[in-house]
Amino acid sequence: MPTTTGGSDGSRAPVDDAREALRIERRRTVDEREAFRAFRARVESIPTETVAPVGSAGRPSPTDRTDLTRAPGSGGDGGAPPGSGLAAVRDAYAETVMSVPHYEEEYDDTYERSVAAELGRELAYALTRGSGYHPEYERALFDAIDGAIEERDRLGERLRVEADSIDRAGSRLAAVRREIASLDAVVPDGDFGALDASRARAGVLVEDCDRIAARRQRVLAEHERGLRLDGDAVDLPTYLYQSTDATYPVLAAVGSVGDRLDDLTRRTERAIARVG
Repeated sequence: MPTTTGGSDGSRAPVDDAREALRIERRRTVDEREAFRAFRARVESIPTETVAPVGSAGRPSPTDRTDLTRAPGSGGDGGAPPGSGLAAVRDAYAETVMSVPHYEEEYDDTYERSVAAELGRELAYALTRGSGYHPEYERALFDAIDGAIEERDRLGERLRVEADSIDRAGSRLAAVRREIASLDAVVPDGDFGALDASRARAGVLVEDCDRIAARRQRVLAEHERGLRLDGDAVDLPTYLYQSTDATYPVLAAVGSVGDRLDDLTRRTERAIARVG
């Protein structure tokens, strides 16, 4: 069996890919948070109308409700009269939230669908089907915007924790790989004492990998407890790394390093049998 040396086991790739995916997601999260803040500032200057065609609890009346799947041009694209408050809200949203650099690549939604996804279907009906921008809509809109900002703040904190976890695990695995390379050099020409010490050290490195994996599992459990997207607990690695080769990059890297350690131990034991 050929000797595995350096980083040819591929254990670096999952961590490197994860770092890049994290970099992109952190930038996008900041862009979206700042876009919603800018949208909120724009909305603060938009006046409301005084008469609201609403049912109970300030919600849009049934006459204001229409299927969100209607095609553009049939009233489903937020076609408020030019210059109205609803048109001003629509323009502000399009020029802030819908203008983040990654919007088309990540979402590519119409105004109405985007508002429904980000701020809620009830509010989407009000802002795109209502007869005017009424005070009830304004209060609901501010609450929804604040919720969207808070959601990005929570996600940003989880991404910070995730980046720290990836960096810590990557550094520890790099140290293990360096030791494996040193122990590999002992196998061809080592005497019994050197080989026996190498075998014992490989066992310690296996325990190090087990601790790296256990710590990573604790971080994943923290993510599950601390993050909600779309109202559900989210498996953050699945959300972040779905476009990479390893959904769980640290565990994949630990597995690759573990395979190298298993191979090293087998070769070391064969060498001990030869010199013994």
